[in-house]
Order: sequence, then structure tokens, then C-alpha cells
Amino acid sequence: MPLLTTKHLRLPWIKCHLSLQTCLYCDNVKDKKSKPTGNKYRDTVYLPKTDFVLSLKKAGDGFKKSELSELYKWQQNENRNKQFILHDGPPYANGKLHVGHAINKVLKDIINRYNLLQGYRVHYVPGWDCHGLPIELKALKKSKKQTLSDQSIRAMSKTFAEESIQVQKEGFQEYGVMADWEGQCYRTMDPLYEAQQLDVFYAMYEKELIYQGYMPVYWSPSSRTALAEAELEYDPGFVSKAVYVKFPVTADTLEACFSLNDAEKSQVFALIWTTTPWTLPANEAICFGSDLTYCLVKNLCNDELYICGKEFVDQLHSILPGESKIIQEIKGSAFKDFKYINPLKQLMDPSMDVQELPFLEGDHVTADVGTGLVHTAPAHGQEDFQKGMQYGLPVDTLVDETGRYTSETGPLLEGKRVHVDAEDTVISLLKDHIILQESYKHSYPIDWRTKKPVILRACKQWFIDTSKLQQQAMECMKDIKVYPESLRQNMDAQLKRKYWCISRQRVWGVPIPVFYHRDTEEVLINREIFDHVRDLISKHSSNCWWNMSVEELLPQEILSRNGLGNSSDYRKGSDIIDIWFDSGTSWASVLSDDKVADVYLEGLDQFRGWFQSSLLTSVAYRGKAPFKKLVVHGFAVDEEGHKMAKSVGNVVDPGQIINGHSKATGIPYGLDVLRLWVANSGLQTKVAIGTNILDIHQEELFQLRKMLRHLLGSLRGFDVNILQTNYSDLLPQDQYLLSLLYSYGTQVTSMYEEYRFGRVLTLLQKFLSDLSKVYITISKDRLYCDSVQSPGHRSSLFVLYHTLEVLTKSIAPILPSLAEEVYKFHPQKKTSPLFHTLWYHLNPNWNNPDIEKLMSTAFTIRDKMNEVLVSEPMGNYDAIVIAKSQLYSELKKLQDAETSMDSPLCEILQTASTTLKSSQSGEVTADDKDIVIHGSHADTQTEFTVILTKAGGSKCDRCRRNTAQSNELCQRCYDVLLRNSQLSP
Repeated sequence: MPLLTTKHLRLPWIKCHLSLQTCLYCDNVKDKKSKPTGNKYRDTVYLPKTDFVLSLKKAGDGFKKSELSELYKWQQNENRNKQFILHDGPPYANGKLHVGHAINKVLKDIINRYNLLQGYRVHYVPGWDCHGLPIELKALKKSKKQTLSDQSIRAMSKTFAEESIQVQKEGFQEYGVMADWEGQCYRTMDPLYEAQQLDVFYAMYEKELIYQGYMPVYWSPSSRTALAEAELEYDPGFVSKAVYVKFPVTADTLEACFSLNDAEKSQVFALIWTTTPWTLPANEAICFGSDLTYCLVKNLCNDELYICGKEFVDQLHSILPGESKIIQEIKGSAFKDFKYINPLKQLMDPSMDVQELPFLEGDHVTADVGTGLVHTAPAHGQEDFQKGMQYGLPVDTLVDETGRYTSETGPLLEGKRVHVDAEDTVISLLKDHIILQESYKHSYPIDWRTKKPVILRACKQWFIDTSKLQQQAMECMKDIKVYPESLRQNMDAQLKRKYWCISRQRVWGVPIPVFYHRDTEEVLINREIFDHVRDLISKHSSNCWWNMSVEELLPQEILSRNGLGNSSDYRKGSDIIDIWFDSGTSWASVLSDDKVADVYLEGLDQFRGWFQSSLLTSVAYRGKAPFKKLVVHGFAVDEEGHKMAKSVGNVVDPGQIINGHSKATGIPYGLDVLRLWVANSGLQTKVAIGTNILDIHQEELFQLRKMLRHLLGSLRGFDVNILQTNYSDLLPQDQYLLSLLYSYGTQVTSMYEEYRFGRVLTLLQKFLSDLSKVYITISKDRLYCDSVQSPGHRSSLFVLYHTLEVLTKSIAPILPSLAEEVYKFHPQKKTSPLFHTLWYHLNPNWNNPDIEKLMSTAFTIRDKMNEVLVSEPMGNYDAIVIAKSQLYSELKKLQDAETSMDSPLCEILQTASTTLKSSQSGEVTADDKDIVIHGSHADTQTEFTVILTKAGGSKCDRCRRNTAQSNELCQRCYDVLLRNSQLSP
């Protein structure tokens, strides 16, 4: 969709037909006061009047911080019999806010405020995720010391997190987010929170859902810690050094399959392809597919023979020098007893005897990628590890925590670093066994914080066995509503993983509260030991794990009671818990009494993060999901659709929007423009932001304020007795507006319920357009110039009152500051804030399809007249409407008398007078000067004719309609002034 400019969204300007003064609805953005015109009837007209300003420069914007907390505490103390819970996914406490935070927090506030108006007691406790590597690294950057103790790192990390929380808290309040900011907040580093998190950990350990294991995990050399899948990003442009390697096949294993002489047997090689040549020193097997077809291919240049998959043969022909040909085809199942040699093994340790390594059957081997034979390093791949466990292969990790080869690789490789010089060194050592090296561009996992590549590395870690939780979690998800529903599959995909690595090799976090025997490395933890540690942490925070001795954490009396030896026999664990487990167990602290949140709302990436970790831990501990609905929003991009990044320079600070100005108009954006932008983004995957987009929302806001100002001004001095008016006493055109209002209000409520806030704003724009073009245009004469006691005037005020009420409350969740500002100038002198009231009530009687159909008929005639007259005022003409019987009968509901200057039909057509005739009553002759218009109603195809003649009356000095006969005033205005004793009879 092309970018809209402000002209596309500008509501029609309603030009006041009175020359007496400019009406408030027509006032311009500078809010200039009208100059006196000298007209003696100026003060007798009921023009809108209000102190509510139109100018965005003068508008009240934002909230006092105390108001946000006061409102939240007020509603918490209200006697409301229903509660709405939106559980806040904790933002990371590691610095300043960006527009992503604004999207998240404003969307949550819109939902909370809507439910508050719906009569719910809202439960919303803001939180912060305070542990983890990013905070630890930022704290370390601030230190000038080269080495720091664990206690110092933790203290600095805590200080940094606290400072970030305060900055972010200020920002969230600037966004107008309702919460008890100085009272009910949670932090994952608070002692009680940490203790409750450990309750979940130990319960899952007792259920054997948490275990310690040795297996390959994603490891970040740049962070020196294991990572969960949720902590990975993928670089689609990563370039690896891919190699095709030939491994010699031992001659005595070939006889059963190939008819070769001794010379040929010494020349047979198995071809493998890998994008991680640094793992070749850890190669322990080659896997094949039993059902795949393989070929023995001979290179006629050097007489070497290569075993590879049949699908790879054509590519092999292009790689090898000279000619080559297939000697034999064979099924992969024939390789089960084959052996081969990894030449790197001898280079790593020349004193070692030659090792013959096995060919193994592998279900994971396919023919579509690589050579059909798969290099297998059990320490550096998931499927490789499983195969290693199945066949008892060595699972030796030859790479340390920094990504460097260990001493076990020998002097030629030791110290070489993965993704730096390890690959080149391996390739150099294997040069005689590499038939091709190439650059291979592909998607590769990187550390989400350091943006550096990760590796798969086998080591001891703590895991959650998610395979045991998968079925129950997926059953729970069947009862969960996901908005948008199309994203449900994201959660299903994440739940299919078999385990979740939850241990991290850092210090800023909650410890895994286990002890290890110094001699056997056996894990020690039981209920009594856990309860003791948990009690210490609840009192002193997790700092006690680092500050206290083993003897304090593991008292001798507990060990003696359990026959477990002495405290000196044990050391405390050094791993901390994954921060996704930290935040994922927030339900344990915030949703007390086994509560379930109505809504979890976060960004799209949280399916692999907070959504998933919350679901798994809650299912494991409570047997149910912690939420009823998942609401998912997207990410901010610039106006060209580019992802925001500091390096690109397109990151937008929400504070700069609130306090900034439009370059085009020089007018401040303010809080309302920010919240309009967020609401308009809805639940899109990508949310564009830029000055052009913000200018559009500023224009929308101006048009909205203009309408609200007109409504407030029109209702000045409002008589509450007007609200007792019976629906049947309202004019048809007023009933029509109420029907539109009913439709608007009903649809808006539905859109709020479905979290489609962008659709709310679309409905708002359409309603404002209809209200402006259709209703205000036709009713302003009756509103301004009729007697304030006349039924027509009171009928209009009745519908304008309800329009203001519905309109104001319909925007209140999105624009609470503006809604409260409107209430301050409400003609009823509202004594309570808007958010102390309830959502609007729509009278079912207002829903009137019949009146909409009737008005549609009249509008068809008016639109046809407009097509002919273009910009010429219809008030310059008297109209004769000639219609066939069915259409005539319908129009009679809008005009009883044959000719009228004040009937609903005349008001709709905006003519000086309207004469309604049936086509059966005889032919009406038109003069040459008259304008004759023919048309038909689209639904009924009923034809009509309109004859326009120059208005027979003169312009009234008061109302400016061409309805005066001989005097300067028309009869209506004369009667009004006479009734008000403003004229002598």
C-alpha cells in the first residue's frame, strides 16, 4: 500500500454558512478569535462555544506520574466482582528504551484501560528481567579493573540493573501506562522472587524433568557460556569454508562388495562434505543411508576410486580433473562393516597406532545435500552425539570454552581458534585429502547478544527434558486463543524440541543450587538441603551463594542426619540458571493463589522465549498454562521497511516523539501521536515508523480534536432533561445518526475484544467522516438557528450528547490523555475522571436498519444533485422532487407537507425549500432556466426527477438561508427572536 500523505486523511472542512462569525468547527489550527462582523443578529445564534482548545500546541498532553499510580490503586480498591489479569513480560533491564518498548507497553495499557472501563478490576504488575550476560557485560565495561571477583561483578551488575529500571520506569510513565509504579512491581533479582523461582526448579528436579547431562549444546565462545535456542539469532549471509574430503577406506573391508585388485583397493576413498572443517579432528565415524544408492567412481587421471551417493556423481564429475566414470552401483546397507582412516588422527598424535573408524547406518542421512556420506563428530552435533551414544563412540570435546583447540589435538592444532584460524589450519593439514574447497553462504546461528558465531560443543550442562512436557503443553495450547491466530504454529514448532539447556557459565544470576563431591563429582541435592538454601536466598538474595562458605550453605548437621560425610567433601556449583527460566517462572511470583492470566502480550520472538518458557514451567509445576490468551505484536522498522539498528542510525527514541515536533508543521507530536501510532500498528509483523507516518497521525489527531471541540461547543449549557427525550420523538436524520453511532460503537467494542486496535482507528476515521459530511453539514442550521426549546434543536442535542459520550470513550483506551481532557470540559461538569466511569451503553433501539435505508434513499437524491451542481450551494435553489409510487411513499416519511422549508427531506437536500410530488399526480413543467436532474435508486431501481429552480425567497440576515419573503428575516428566525423577546412584535 503506498504511503499516505496528510491530504488523504483530512476530514472535509465544514464551512459555516453563517457570516456572523466563524464557528468552532471551522476554526483553524492557530485558533484565532473571530473578528466581529457588525451583524446585529450575531449574538442571537446558538454557535458552539467551549474552552477546549483546538491547537495541538496548546493541548493538554500527558499525565502526572501520580495520576497513573492513583488510578491503578483506586480501581484495585473498588468493589468489582470480576478481575482482568494482564501479566507483564519483563523487559530487560539493560539500558534505555526504544520504540519496541513503546509498542509493547502502550498495547498493554490499551488493553488494561479498555477492561477497566468494562468494569473489571485490572491486575497488572510491571516487572523487569534483571539477570544475565548482557547486564553483566555492560557492568564490566564500566569497570576500569582487569580482574574482578564474582561478588564485585554481581554488585556492579545489580547497580546497573537498578539504574536501568529507574530510567525505564520513568519512560513507561511518560507513555501514560497505568500501574502502581512505586509499589506493585517485580524484579527477577528480588530475594523472594528468586526463592519462588527455585521452588519451581526443585519441584521439576524431583519430577525428574531437570537433569544433568553431557551432550553437545550451543556454545558461545564470545560469551563463554552455553546458550539455549531462544538465545540464538541466525545470520543469513554467513560464509563458511566448505570442503570435500576423501578418507581412505581400509582395503580388507572392501572385498565383500567390490571386485578390485590390490592396487585398486589402496586407492578407494569415502567422500564427505562439511561446512565445519574445524570439527574434523573430532571425527569418529562416517554415516550412510541404508536405502540410498551409492556409486564407486573412478577418476581416469589418477586412478583413484571414490564412494559417494548416486545423486552426487554428476557434481563429482565436474569437480574431478579429467574424465571419470561409474565402476559400480551398490546399496548403502553394504557398508555396515566398512572401515576408514581419518588422517588427522595420526597428525594429532604421531605415536598413536593407525585407527580404523566405522561406517554407521544413519536415518538422518539424505541424498539431497552433500555427498551421501556424513562426517560424524559426536562432540559437535546433535545427531552425531546420538549416534555416538548408540555405538559407544568417543565423545571428546577438543575445543575449550573460548573456542580454541585443547592440548589433546596436538601441537599442530593446539590454541587455534574456531572461526579465526582453526579452519585454515585443518585444511592445510589435510591438503592432500581435500578435492575441493569453496565458500558456502548459508544461515548460521549467532549469539543474540554478541552477534558472534556459536558452535556445538559437548559439555556437562543442566537440562529440562521438554520431551516429557510436550504432549501436555500442546494439549493446553488447544484451549489458548492466539492473536493473530495464524501465529499459533510458531508455538507448536517450538514445543517440538527435546530438551532445554538451562545452565549458564556466568555469575550474574540465580545459582543452580547443587553441590558436587570433590572426588566423584556426584551431584548432591535433596529436600532438606534445598529448603535450607532456599531459606537463605529468600532472606539474603542469591548473593549468599557467592558470599557464604560451603559450610554455611551445606551445614554439617544436615549432612550428618543424611549420612553424607563432611561439608569439606563438597564444592558448590558454579552455574547459574538461564534467564528464560528466570522470567518464565514469573507466574509463580505474580499470579498468586494459582491464578491464570487472561492475557500474555509480547513480541513475535517470544514464542521461542517467554511464551514458551512460561508455558513449560507452569505445565510442569501446576499442570496448566499460565495464560488464556496470547497476543503477539511485531517489530518496528523504518519507513523503508529496514530493521532498526544503532549501526544504521535509524533507531527511534519514543521520548523524542513525545517531546519532538513535526518538521512539516512545527507542531509538537506529544503522547497522543505516539499512542496513535502504536494502536494503528495493531498486531502487524512489521511496524513502520518515520516522520511521514507520524505527520499522518498528527493530522488524524487534529481532525479528531476538531470534532470533539465542535461537540463540546454545541453542547454548551446542556439541559440534562433533554436526555429524557423519547426515541420516537427524534427526527429521522437524528435517528439515523444514532443508528450509525450504534454500529460504530458495536464494532469498536468487538475490535477491542479482538485486540484489533488499528481497526478501531479505521472505524473512527470513517465515523468522523460520516459525522462531518453527513450529519453536521445538514443539521447545523437547525442546531444554530432554531429555538433552543424547539423539538428539532433538542433532538439534535440529544444525539450529539450521546455521540460525544461514545466517541470519547471509544478513544479513551488508546488516547486516555485526550479523553480525560474532553471530560474536563464536558458540559455536564463531570466531577470524576473518565476512567472512574464505565464503557458506553448503546440503546438497542438505536439500531435501526429501516431508517438507514430511508436515509440512503434521500442521500441518493442529494448526491445526484451534487453531481450536477458541483460546488454551487444547493441552498440557492428550491427543489421539486418527483418520484414514482414506492419511492414517493418512502420519501413521504421525511416530508408530510407537499412543500416545506424545514422538513427532514429539505434539511437533507439542503435546499431553500422542497416540494415532493408523485409521478402519478400529473406532469410538472420546467422552465428553460430550471435544472432538471434524472436518477434512480440503486437498490430499488426506482426512478426520480428533481427540478431545481432559483430560490423564491431572499437571504435571511440571521440564518443566511434564502427563505425570507419580504423582510430581512425569514419566518423561522422572526418567530425565534420574538419568542425570546429579542424583537418587538
